[in-house]
Amino acid sequence: MYCANCLAQGSSYGASSVKGFTPLDNVIFEDNFSRDSLRHFPHKWKSRKCIKEGCTKTHAIVLQEGADKVLGTNYFTYVKPTLTGALTDSFTVEFDFMSKAPQIWLKIAFGLDKKALDGHINREFVFSNEDGHFSVENITHTGRYEVIFGYSSEEAIYDRVEVPPVVFSASKWYHLGFSDNQRHISCYLDSTRIFEIPDCGYLPFGLFIGLSDSAICRHVVVANSKLPDFNKLLVEKKFVTHSILFETNKVVIGEDSDPFLAQLAKWLLKNPGISIEIDGYTDSVGSAASNLSLSVSRAKEVKKQLVAKGVPAAGLTTKGLGATIPLKSNKTEEGRAENRRVEFVLLESRSRPLLKER
Repeated sequence: MYCANCLAQGSSYGASSVKGFTPLDNVIFEDNFSRDSLRHFPHKWKSRKCIKEGCTKTHAIVLQEGADKVLGTNYFTYVKPTLTGALTDSFTVEFDFMSKAPQIWLKIAFGLDKKALDGHINREFVFSNEDGHFSVENITHTGRYEVIFGYSSEEAIYDRVEVPPVVFSASKWYHLGFSDNQRHISCYLDSTRIFEIPDCGYLPFGLFIGLSDSAICRHVVVANSKLPDFNKLLVEKKFVTHSILFETNKVVIGEDSDPFLAQLAKWLLKNPGISIEIDGYTDSVGSAASNLSLSVSRAKEVKKQLVAKGVPAAGLTTKGLGATIPLKSNKTEEGRAENRRVEFVLLESRSRPLLKER
């Protein structure tokens, strides 16, 4: 049955026994906890305040499980992997997990903007096994949710979703593969595809993993697609990116944007004679005047960063357009995230043939 509060029209609820999970090869995070000391917080991760009201302690610690070091916790908590690059339009997350008890709560969660650095979460995929029923729920920070695999015991809220069940066993390792391919989400439990969302409708920024006190995980790998082919700028005359991320209502560019800017600067330096216009856009939150001013300043900051990386300033011009020309409706959080962007417009190309990136 279809849930009344459905978030993803056309979600595929049925389990599919196909070995379709394909991790991307541009690894931006990998950890098997081998360098960490037991009973200590893992060094490649950041903590987020546990969800217990009033709690400020870090509960995630490295444990020993057989021959492996694993990540565990003594209370439900979220942790954030320190990525070496930004999440692009396509990325994969995979890890092994086990529950030491019949019940388990496991979450893959995302922030949609710079607030993610402070632990702000907008979307959660909740994997749980209670009363022998394994299910996955899609939850937003506003409280909207749907069962996308299995069913919930809260019959007053959910309709039962009829799908082939997953038999979940305690003290057994499972492999979870999560794929976002240009907002087309697929998730696999071992070789079984347990759900698919054709268009999740948002651009993720921060990544978090949540663990209950009975859950442990190992061998965490996050990968993204390779940085864009900027040669398309010559053909399409415009290049739109959401990979340059600013602090909320500020001009400061986040450090996660540096790989993109460094690659763009490298491409521009290899192809002299190209002149581009840097256009900044915002969402519609705030006044039109303040958004216009902010977009102007942000475009200038992008130019400043590129010049700092060696790009000649003479080939870069800037423009701010505020909340004009939205790509999607500003009435939704997903639409506003889409509209916060930077566009590069080709003004002139009088260089030798463009060099391919290697």
